[in-house]
Amino acid sequence: MTQSYKYRISESIIGCANDEYELSQTEYASLYSFFVTYSMCDRQSFKKRSFIDYGWKTNSIQVVDVVDKKKIVTNLGEALVSVIDFSKNSNFIFTREDNLNELFKNNNLADGMLNNYDIERCVISKTPGSNRYLKLFHRIRNGLAHGKFLLKLSSTNEKMVVIQDDDGTNVTARLVLRLSTLLRFICIIDIKKLIEFEPYTQ
Repeated sequence: MTQSYKYRISESIIGCANDEYELSQTEYASLYSFFVTYSMCDRQSFKKRSFIDYGWKTNSIQVVDVVDKKKIVTNLGEALVSVIDFSKNSNFIFTREDNLNELFKNNNLADGMLNNYDIERCVISKTPGSNRYLKLFHRIRNGLAHGKFLLKLSSTNEKMVVIQDDDGTNVTARLVLRLSTLLRFICIIDIKKLIEFEPYTQ
């Protein structure tokens, strides 16, 4: 799964800046519980939970109606799309190619301190997962678990989370997401309210 894009630690997008806000105890506990301790992805956690564990009837995000060839989105898929619709947002790039350097530059995620914290975006390389949401969650988990995230404010003072996933010499993902986006994923997925702390409720 290793790709060829190399970087120096000094060129990390999170290593050149300081946090501009702090997570509340509730926010931190919700994020860590959902994305790390009970990670839904691959074999990231022995305590792994599925969509079914959180109260959904299926783990399937979408199905295809073979009668009229139309794509029918499941209730789960509809819920996830309400947070981020990858089909309508070209700022979220998932790739299996080795051209990460160019993709980082094109998506304003090039080496060093970022000059834009306003736009949600990501470039995610080869990642386990049956769909893009699980691939995104996989990289979020790694960033939170290894402390490779930065808390920044947008130009309108919106709380943003910047994540870089790497193995020290090879960058595998870079993300800029609203804190509210991460918490909304928890809120819409956890319909059984399994997470001890109440997540985003706005």
